[in-house]
Amino acid sequence: MNITVNSLHTNHNFSFKPAFGGKKGIIITKEQVLNLRNSGFAEKKIAEELGVSLAYYYKQLKKLGLPSKLSNYNDELNKISKEKFEELLKQHFSILDICKYFKITTTAYYNLIKKFDLKNYMHGANSKVITKNMLQELVDNKLPPEEICKRLNISQSVYYKLLQKLDIQTKYKKSKERVAKVKKEDIINLIESGKTYPEIAEILGIAQPTLQRLITKLKISTKILQKKEAINNVTKEKLEELIESGKNVDEICKELNISRRNYSTLVNRFGIMTAFRQNKANTLSITKEELQTLVDKGLTVKEICNTLNISNPLFYHLLKRLEVNYNYKHHARLKEVPRNKLEETVKNWESLAKAEEELDIAATTFHHKAKETKVATVLSGSINRLKELEAKTDEIQMYLDEGATPQEICEMYDIPPVMYHSLIRKYNLVSTAKRKFDSAKNITKEQLEQLLRSGKSKMEISEELGISRNTLALKLAKFGIKTKNLKN
Repeated sequence: MNITVNSLHTNHNFSFKPAFGGKKGIIITKEQVLNLRNSGFAEKKIAEELGVSLAYYYKQLKKLGLPSKLSNYNDELNKISKEKFEELLKQHFSILDICKYFKITTTAYYNLIKKFDLKNYMHGANSKVITKNMLQELVDNKLPPEEICKRLNISQSVYYKLLQKLDIQTKYKKSKERVAKVKKEDIINLIESGKTYPEIAEILGIAQPTLQRLITKLKISTKILQKKEAINNVTKEKLEELIESGKNVDEICKELNISRRNYSTLVNRFGIMTAFRQNKANTLSITKEELQTLVDKGLTVKEICNTLNISNPLFYHLLKRLEVNYNYKHHARLKEVPRNKLEETVKNWESLAKAEEELDIAATTFHHKAKETKVATVLSGSINRLKELEAKTDEIQMYLDEGATPQEICEMYDIPPVMYHSLIRKYNLVSTAKRKFDSAKNITKEQLEQLLRSGKSKMEISEELGISRNTLALKLAKFGIKTKNLKN
């Protein structure tokens, strides 16, 4: 049996026999290797495209009588003479210039240093001949320290000593000086003026992470810190008092200035038994026989819930968990809901939960009855509005391409934010968020490494690639690129 694989990166088709032992069954032809080499693929990438390990790939090259690029490279390396290599070192050529001259890697450069016993040209040997102008030029070109050290053939410790000795200001030093000049009052005034963190960082001439560290260090009260303080100020007695007063979760959160998530955290921390938790606890004690008996009596959902002291949603969870047979579709059809009653509920609309309570039906039954009697609901109105906007998708896409925000689109076409996302999905429109996602998806490791070598900061790289700083960090981590000394 032959299997054809279509590579995602090439137009080549590879046929191989599936082998339970792994690589042994894969057949590699001379034509495949030459085609991939002509396409500019490296040996490691060719092995990946063919679905084999690098070791197996090199073994197959020998069988096919093809030279490996690695062996060719080693042959070229052996042709380099000690005299010529030492001559360039004496003339103070940089490491990169020497590598470029011989067409070798920096690793090969250091191997030749050891091979020819020229250790006096290792790190630090050239530090005495480096002038202020020479080092200043490299710093002004915004090259990273590692690149400068390679070019000058010095270690990083020597590099920093030279900066101090020759009194050269780097971007990092200037940044430290700017940070030292930032006052607590300046940050507070900018925050109170409504500026965002990126805007404040730009005004102060510092990086955003530096700004956040300053806020923490100077103990400046921000919205995040205020929320933390609000959570810490909530006592068990206060929370219990609000719950017992009959207020719902949203009302309690608003009064305490906390989120629903914080509310749940506090309830768990204090071990408070809420109505919802009590309901949940009640369901665990209900047996299948007990529920089946009530269902067999022909009681309505509301009557069963009242008898068992549980909520409507928990009733349906119980049916599934205990595997009790209850034909709710049949129940929905039997339920009599007058059209005028439905229309009145929709006209005085508050919420779906309120509609369920007033009509004594489940949400699914409500939608079923509304569709059956052709009563326009909030949901049907949204669907109809989406259909109306189909004719304007080209116009909407044009606004999105011009950088219109979701809020602006909602205002222009009089739709709520929830409908905006439905609109984007339904008609496959390309929003700014989707464009950023696609940009991030297409970024390659080689592209990132090239930008890093150019000496650009994280912010500059993010802007050039059209992605956020967080996305850039995720991409660097994914490709295993170390950025310890990369500028912010």
